Amino acid sequence: MTQPSKADGKAILFMILLGSLFALGLFDLVYSFTGAYAKFGILYPSAHALLNIILFIALSFIWSKEKWAAWLFLGIVAAHMGLDLAVGAFEFFKLILFLPAIYFLIKLK
Repeated sequence: MTQPSKADGKAILFMILLGSLFALGLFDLVYSFTGAYAKFGILYPSAHALLNIILFIALSFIWSKEKWAAWLFLGIVAAHMGLDLAVGAFEFFKLILFLPAIYFLIKLK
């Protein structure tokens, strides 16, 4: 029986991270239309959903190892933060999304 190589372990971590971000994005997209974000204005849920859709596009291209998609992911995360700050919906734990962005930028050199 062969031992899995280090490269296989890194690829599995990469796939798990991407899958987790897809699942989180899907949950956030559905949650946008439950009415929970209605207190932040009428356009906030729509803008939030649009950013999530662009985030899915970035994750799809990150899956295919495109360098520019990592920069798009970072930009979308920053745009989410800016939108949240503008309407007063900022939550500190969302800063953790910068960690995968940095990981993707390093991984896709």
